[in-house]
Order: sequence, then C-alpha cells, then structure tokens
Amino acid sequence: MRTIRELRESAGLTQFELAVKVGVTPATVYNWERGRYEPKASQLRTLARVFGVSMDDIDFETVVEEGKDAA
Repeated sequence: MRTIRELRESAGLTQFELAVKVGVTPATVYNWERGRYEPKASQLRTLARVFGVSMDDIDFETVVEEGKDAA
C-alpha cells in the first residue's frame, strides 16, 4: 500500500495537477496527504484510476508534520 503523496510523486504530478484530474481543490489534496481528511468513495475511485492501482492499494495513514509540537 502506498500513500496518496507517494502515488502522486511517483506519477510526477503536482498537488494542483492531481486536484484537476480528480475535480477537487489543491487544498483538498494537501489535506488528504496530511491525513486530515479521506477521499469520498467517488474520489477514491478516480484516484485509483488516475494512478492505475486498485482502491485497496491506497493507504490513508496519518502523516505527522515535522517541527510541530503536539497540543
């Protein structure tokens, strides 16, 4: 399983480019990659199609941002 960020970078796409392909804002892609939100089922299907993987191959592990103190 690979994260959305790993898949996006392997595909050579920017967050903006992926957002356009999926029909969301770049901020949405950013939040997916940070684990703040997960894609809706329809968005997940589109992501899988864009990356050429199955929906089960996409991991949603939460990314801990470096340099941030826990509240």
